Amino acid sequence: MVEYDLEDIDREWLRQANRERAESGVASDVSANVLETIVDGLEKEWFDLTKDAQKAISAQHQEQLPAEDAACAICGEEECDNTNAIVFCDGCNLAVHQDCYGVPYIPEGQWLCRRCMLAPDKAVACMFCPQRGGAFKKTTANKWAHLLCALWIPEVGIANTVYMEPIDSVDQIPRSRWRLYCHLCHRKQGACIQCAHRQCVTAFHATCARKARLAMIRKPRGSSRRPAVAAPMRRCG
Repeated sequence: MVEYDLEDIDREWLRQANRERAESGVASDVSANVLETIVDGLEKEWFDLTKDAQKAISAQHQEQLPAEDAACAICGEEECDNTNAIVFCDGCNLAVHQDCYGVPYIPEGQWLCRRCMLAPDKAVACMFCPQRGGAFKKTTANKWAHLLCALWIPEVGIANTVYMEPIDSVDQIPRSRWRLYCHLCHRKQGACIQCAHRQCVTAFHATCARKARLAMIRKPRGSSRRPAVAAPMRRCG
């Protein structure tokens, strides 16, 4: 079935092409039906080629995740249901819950995370931490940041909580937070959060805390502000 319909610009191009063919001694004209068939075939062939190319790139550059690494990169949980499934990026194999990353509807074809969609060939760095990889989103200042970091830094917000982007209110982060030293990666880079225990001033990046499997303690959903409350499994002090 031919699904392509010629537009006015196509018909004008066809008239000029047939005129040039006649001037060069070609007697027969190309009909509109023939051109529609040709363009329709090219478009479908291009779709199949790019789809196969994407699969080939994914097979070449991404390793298959083991079962224990199929947890959401943001909340760290593996459990899911039909209304909040874990989706995998077809470009980097990132695993995220729909609600955590802001994917209200799963597309029928391939799904790409924001980094693979907007910067597939560039090295992306988080403005809040030195960790590479993970679930990235853009900030209102057109910079990249981990959504995990944004959710745990108290002053940072999310403009649209349905799509979980863009990350905003970065300018509300106090200078003191930018100067904190991460006791896990041993770097003073980005913006750290601190232990929930009042007597403990230990600081660490949210991604470092998740990687080290610290106890990430959430404040109830009804709270007006998300505190930076990540505490080690061992008692502080």
